[in-house]
Amino acid sequence: MSGQTIIPPGLDDVLVELKTEIFSTMNCIQIGKIEKVNSNQTVEISLQVKRRVSGDKTADYPLLVDCPYFVLQGGGAYLDMPIVKGDYALVLFNDRNIDTWWSTGNVKEPFDRRKHNLSDGIALIGLNSSINSLLSDGKIVRLLGPSGPGTEEFAARSGDPTIIDGSTDTALIAWIANVSTVLNSLVPGSVPSVPTTATGKISSGSGEVKIG
Repeated sequence: MSGQTIIPPGLDDVLVELKTEIFSTMNCIQIGKIEKVNSNQTVEISLQVKRRVSGDKTADYPLLVDCPYFVLQGGGAYLDMPIVKGDYALVLFNDRNIDTWWSTGNVKEPFDRRKHNLSDGIALIGLNSSINSLLSDGKIVRLLGPSGPGTEEFAARSGDPTIIDGSTDTALIAWIANVSTVLNSLVPGSVPSVPTTATGKISSGSGEVKIG
């Protein structure tokens, strides 16, 4: 045995091992689960895969704290969602340290040289496994509140037609008839007969909508 020649690994083997080591320690995109929602538009997230620490031994990733989450917005308008514990998210790990930007909102040099670090994640809320997929037929734009499917209604828009139907709006038609009767008793023939239906159009709408 002592007379055997030890052949060092080739350059290709060294590069493959180095590549494997780099990839195993780089954080790019992970699936996370919301554990807590904070008041400053951040969340605490537990990553949903384990990491290999040595050989066949694995361990949980540390809890991500103060992780900013993405909000669909633009021009001062935004879509606010009731994020709760148990929601899933896609966590993107930034190329550089984002602490300075997060605290000041300004363009500056990164605080240190860390890259793809667990401390620099941003959460995109709204990911589902196959066993928790949303009920969607892909035919209409659907906006649901926390009450879930079955509570949605079609939204009225400016210019949409409206109709008062005597068979469904009986109270309104009866009120108009009573007013007509009173006016005609004072000035006979001053009010024409009460229509059983009336049509119109929506002229304006609200700039904000809340769905409960």
